[in-house]
Amino acid sequence: MRAPTLLLLLAAACSTPRGAGVEANTRLAEAASRQGDWAAAADLWHRVYMAGEFQSPRACLGTSRALWELGDPDSAEALLRDGLRRFPEDAALYELHGVVLEETGYRRAAEGAYARAVELQSGLIVSLEGLGRVRLQLGLESAAIAPLRRLVELEAEPEALRMLARAARGAGELVLAYDTLLHLFDDTGGTVEELMLAGTLGLESGLHRVRRASPIVCEAWLGRVLEIDPQRTDAHVLLGTYRMRAGDDAGAALHLRRACETDPACAVAFLDLAEVHLRLGETESARALLEHADAIVDGDAARTRLSTLRSRVEEQGLSLPQDAGS
Repeated sequence: MRAPTLLLLLAAACSTPRGAGVEANTRLAEAASRQGDWAAAADLWHRVYMAGEFQSPRACLGTSRALWELGDPDSAEALLRDGLRRFPEDAALYELHGVVLEETGYRRAAEGAYARAVELQSGLIVSLEGLGRVRLQLGLESAAIAPLRRLVELEAEPEALRMLARAARGAGELVLAYDTLLHLFDDTGGTVEELMLAGTLGLESGLHRVRRASPIVCEAWLGRVLEIDPQRTDAHVLLGTYRMRAGDDAGAALHLRRACETDPACAVAFLDLAEVHLRLGETESARALLEHADAIVDGDAARTRLSTLRSRVEEQGLSLPQDAGS
């Protein structure tokens, strides 16, 4: 088995006089780090650390980073733990510790490291981003909002906006999610999947009360989806829902017919279109749609809705034949 890199560095450093060339080695270590020569950087930074009798947090950080870049996370993590014991107020060491822990799968421990780094120095971009990211991965959306808001204040990059929107929506902060998506789409235009997910926000009554224009904006986002992919069935279904809620049954029917055409197995499209025809008093059209839906509905909720729509058709004077076993 190959010896951990840190043990090899210790052996090499023991053969070097402690005070020899500290300033020169520091300059060489800086240059090696800038150039990405991590093997040289690890050796040089560790010589500086040893020569200073382990009293330099900068040398500890430099050695740890080089070990991590060399693909030896165990040695990097061990040195970082030792460094944090010696320098418990050093934010940069906590930040790198968070990076190493996160990328080796220890997300809960990484959260603690990132949180401590931010506590010590509130403007650390890597720590704010890492803290928000691991809290999202841990299902802690509410706790992810504060670091991600701070990150967006400092550096509103698309990925930061995406994470903040996800955290806000998961936490039920719909206004924040909506406002963040407005910012994101102004900058990037949004991907089809982002626009689809965002397009459902306007159906939330809690958002509509505060952002009155949100249904119109969300419809526009869904319109962008159809510009990119005119065959997108779920976009047509959602737009049909928006038009139904707005009382525009004719507009809803156009989208829902298109959804039925693009995916004849989409039960919700047939059920929604049947409801539109019932609202328009077109019971024969509704009956035909429900007959098709009967063959494709899946799940108790869809079956219950199918039964309810059939009852409404009957109330309008048309009795639909029941399939055997229905």
